[in-house]
Amino acid sequence: MPPPPAPPRSRGGPLLVVAASALATLPVWLTTFPPMVDYPQHLAMAAALRFYGDPARGFAETYGIAWGAPQALFEWLTAGLAWLLPIEIAGKLVVALALAAVGPAALVLVRRLGKPDWYAVLPLAAMFNYAYSWGFVGTLFAYPLFLVGVAAADRLLPQPGGRGRFGAGAWLLLAALTLSFYLVHLQLLLLFAAAVAWLVAVRRPGWRRAAAPLVALLPGVLVVAAVVLLPNLVSPAESFSPYEQSMKAVGARWRSLPLKLSVMPGLVFGSYPGLKELAVAALAAGLGLVVARRRRREPERGKARDRLFRDRFAWLAAALFALYLLLPERFMGYLVAERLAPLAGILALVSLPAPRGRAVVAKALAAALLVVSLGLATAQALAFERDAAGLAGLLRAAAPGRRLAGVVYDPYAEPAGAGPLLLRYPLYTHFPALYQALRGGRVLFSFAELSHSLVRYRPGREWPPDLLARVADRHPRAFSLPRDGPRFDYLLARGERAELPAVLGPGLAAWDVRSAGRWHLLHRRHFVAPSAAPSDWTGPRSSGTLPSSAEAVPPGGGGLYRQWEGR
Repeated sequence: MPPPPAPPRSRGGPLLVVAASALATLPVWLTTFPPMVDYPQHLAMAAALRFYGDPARGFAETYGIAWGAPQALFEWLTAGLAWLLPIEIAGKLVVALALAAVGPAALVLVRRLGKPDWYAVLPLAAMFNYAYSWGFVGTLFAYPLFLVGVAAADRLLPQPGGRGRFGAGAWLLLAALTLSFYLVHLQLLLLFAAAVAWLVAVRRPGWRRAAAPLVALLPGVLVVAAVVLLPNLVSPAESFSPYEQSMKAVGARWRSLPLKLSVMPGLVFGSYPGLKELAVAALAAGLGLVVARRRRREPERGKARDRLFRDRFAWLAAALFALYLLLPERFMGYLVAERLAPLAGILALVSLPAPRGRAVVAKALAAALLVVSLGLATAQALAFERDAAGLAGLLRAAAPGRRLAGVVYDPYAEPAGAGPLLLRYPLYTHFPALYQALRGGRVLFSFAELSHSLVRYRPGREWPPDLLARVADRHPRAFSLPRDGPRFDYLLARGERAELPAVLGPGLAAWDVRSAGRWHLLHRRHFVAPSAAPSDWTGPRSSGTLPSSAEAVPPGGGGLYRQWEGR
């Protein structure tokens, strides 16, 4: 069964999609730094790549470059653009490109399915989703790549009934598409391979004709096995830092099915105070009902397998939703299931039936969907910019190439109790890494600890395992100024300034404090040269475990200490 005939095309269709995609990135440009949890760490890795040879920033003496690291497209693109632009502008531009690519990628798939061009703007309502809020920059690139990839694979594969031929050129292209996910995200590589296998299966080609496209997926799958599975099975102690080993020791975690269902609108469309994402979900559901209404009244035509082929992408979206419901929230220390919900929502939107007789109503609902979603994202970006005001100025005033510890006791930007706990993002957790992005030097916790990072510590240049295991990125209460402060030239804290003496103790008198809003940059009055400082470096990696949230709480914690770990 061939794809349905395409509706009449207008030259304005692609222009509409590109313009809407560019406009939808407005919230990114309204903030100095996007409200994304992991984004500062990725920006710091890009800065290390760009300024690696700058002696003032001191990257080369601490870090090495892992040239073949996976999931490093953001870092490479940002470092390249940073030759022409300030690093913070380059990073936002790359994020905006990843988001804006969803529209044109959806247009490729929409045309493959014979839908109107304006269907390609529907996924823009899901741009500021769970992956965006967590700062999964690789996942953001993987979404448009997935859309283009499945459309291309669907075109390369023979049609049902044996029409067409899968030759050597098609084999190489499909293999290259699968391997391209190595640059963005390995989990999505496996999902893409499974999606292609589904597209092969619904054609019922027989084993002999199915073998060639399935074998084309093997290079990518084997790469995932070599990069991810083998180190975990063969040599975890040698392959992973103590921090990563502690992450993996937590084991798998599942959310309850009712909770997963309740937070699905926030995962797909973004989470907003007052559960406003439900309004966006309601508009999307209304659009689905309008375009499907007349179709249900039509008599069924063709055999069941023809209908299965016709709705193959809708079934693929349903399978992704099912995987979201079945998979654990965390596995081997990494978030797994929740990043699938936005992709499933994007694919479901472009798989909606074409409107028949209610096009005006459908277009009105689509316009309302985009306006409401963009309005909510814009309002949230403006609120975040007000909350984070002053941080950039504090960091730019610091000397380059120094050592900074982040003690972010209050990582939340929104008011307490806003939205479900699963969708409350500790946005400021990694914002101390912005010092490294803007000024170089070292920060207490860095993504250089991760085995898949493009930038990694040189052997023996890591922080002492006891310090990292005790404080890490989510245990700021365990930081002791008398014990740990001499290792650092700067501290970056967030909270009320009046509470700093109670939190950090009498040793605070040896530090100058400069504040901007709830941000405080503490500067030790007398810098200590790295060679003369207390031991910053450690030898070969050794094991370490993270403390629980109840451990290592200094006396007199004050209001800055909040039980936020594990939320």
